[in-house]
Amino acid sequence: MPDRAAADPLALWRSMVSQWEKNVNDVANKNMGTEQFSGSMNSVMNASLQAQAALGDVMAKYLAALNLPSRADVLALGEQLGAIESRLATIAVLLERGGAAEPAVKTPKRTKRPPKP
Repeated sequence: MPDRAAADPLALWRSMVSQWEKNVNDVANKNMGTEQFSGSMNSVMNASLQAQAALGDVMAKYLAALNLPSRADVLALGEQLGAIESRLATIAVLLERGGAAEPAVKTPKRTKRPPKP
């Protein structure tokens, strides 16, 4: 009968990768639990947020120079559009009810009757 290891040529490779992953996980778990790792991750996150804010400012200035709306401008327009749609929906409901407010232009009452046949 053929040997199982000989039948699977990648068994040694899988074993080596598995052992390597286990060792890396052990080292990473030991290091991630330290105060030094926590402080360094905090510094990295702060630097990332500052870079993101700086990029946002540069992009806003660039778009303004090209006379294009920035993300903040588009968001403001979206909010305004939402408010307008809300007011229109309210007006539509009031018109369907038929009793919201007096119309701005009153139609005159019909005083003449059509002739009788």
